[in-house]
Amino acid sequence: MAKVDRVLICMALSLFVFPLASSYRILGINTSPSRSHVIVQDALMKELARRGHHVTMVSPYPEPERIPNYRKITIPIDPWATDFTKIIFENTNSRWLMIQMMPYMLRASAVPVNKTLRSPEVQSVLKEPEGFDLLITGIMTDAAFGVSHQLGCPTVVVCPNAAMAVVNDLVGNPTPISTIPNMMLGLTHPMSFRDRLANLGGFLFDEVFSFVWKYYQRQSYEEHFPPGRYPSYDTVRKNVSLVFLNHHFTKGSPRPYVPAMIEVGGLQIKDKPSPLPEDVRQWIEGAEEGVIFFSLGTNLFSSSMPPEMLSAILQTFRTLKQRIIWKWDTQDMPNKPANVMLKDWLPQDDILAHPNVRLFIMHGGLGGIAEALFHGVPLVGIPMFGDQPVNLAKVEKEGWAYVLKHTEVTVETFSKAVNEVLHNPRYRDSVQRLSELFRDRPQSAMDTAVYWTEYVIRHKGAPHLRYPGADMNFFKRHSLDVLALLALVAIVIFKVFQFGFRLCCRRKVIKLKRQ
Repeated sequence: MAKVDRVLICMALSLFVFPLASSYRILGINTSPSRSHVIVQDALMKELARRGHHVTMVSPYPEPERIPNYRKITIPIDPWATDFTKIIFENTNSRWLMIQMMPYMLRASAVPVNKTLRSPEVQSVLKEPEGFDLLITGIMTDAAFGVSHQLGCPTVVVCPNAAMAVVNDLVGNPTPISTIPNMMLGLTHPMSFRDRLANLGGFLFDEVFSFVWKYYQRQSYEEHFPPGRYPSYDTVRKNVSLVFLNHHFTKGSPRPYVPAMIEVGGLQIKDKPSPLPEDVRQWIEGAEEGVIFFSLGTNLFSSSMPPEMLSAILQTFRTLKQRIIWKWDTQDMPNKPANVMLKDWLPQDDILAHPNVRLFIMHGGLGGIAEALFHGVPLVGIPMFGDQPVNLAKVEKEGWAYVLKHTEVTVETFSKAVNEVLHNPRYRDSVQRLSELFRDRPQSAMDTAVYWTEYVIRHKGAPHLRYPGADMNFFKRHSLDVLALLALVAIVIFKVFQFGFRLCCRRKVIKLKRQ
């Protein structure tokens, strides 16, 4: 009995010495039409629930995993990937396509957030008397910033890729255009004068894109949070406390960050892989020569690729000793080889973590590149759209990818690419060396994100992290108004000296004439 009493006393004392961590109520809203964007934020939300916080996550995609303290609200959006995939495969210039698709993409990002905020499920959540301590959103959910004002809580934004103008603008993060290559141009260090000239053009394009982006998002915001009753759209954008970037300096150009912008590259990567579905596990572990994983991401349907491209890929796969597991959106593939397994959804990170995976054939999304880098799997890259050509160009330069344009896929070119990466050890050696750099951190990406999330809540939005330049316009932030004044003063002084010099010269001429 005395022993039991001592145990109880020790337990009681431990509660005083080591008080229980606070449990917060956290609301997540991400309405991105790209599922890969939501996956990054969802990983953080689920981990916060595992650590004892009460989490509600609203997105267009269902979540099969059941986690205590984690409530998932699914608000479906209209499908768009089929038409999008067809446009991508038919286009031969991804940069020009990016410009053409801009209005469509911006409108597509505004429609889901409108539907989500109007939904009875979300309105019911916002009226819960317990309230929320924090709002976490994605980069395509600006209209939801008004929710944080409505709830009286700070906002954190999760960006699924590297910093760009529309994200930098949230916290005033600077972009030195002389040293930071534009993510769409594929420039590398050191930049020549010509590169820096092109980079200036890319910077201006980003600023125009940001302006148009905010135009569409402002319309959505004001529809739900009308002026007069709520702060303006520009005001709530400036109230963002923190931005997480799913990026790491080993994957891109080292650059400066303000305190309110934190790199958490590989946020969606698990410290310990989850068990694979049994049929997938058996397929991978039964492959004596290893497995090739093929996925074009969450926004592209492989079944929509041109017949000649599909035929070239299948002919190559028939000649290989390896097994292939392919993310394919239907269960119907004409002339499917016996060594190919089709699945409409696959746990990408868990598959890449398996030691029997020898090669990853992918489209160049940053999420997939990070996962392949973390697990040391070389790539064959087939870039399709947006920043994918630039992402893969950098990886190819680092020596762990073979890049092939989708318009150039033939039996010869695709077979050469696959066999080159499978049988040339330099690709695996390079990725394993770089994997060590990517993994070498004081704490994991998830631990970093959780710490700073709780930090923002503990310190009531952490306003002391805010960079003063975030509240200045472009001219003030770059001291262009000061430079303009100095230029004006210099001109006035020059004119005064010029006038004085002419006056002296004129008097001298008059004096000489009199003599």
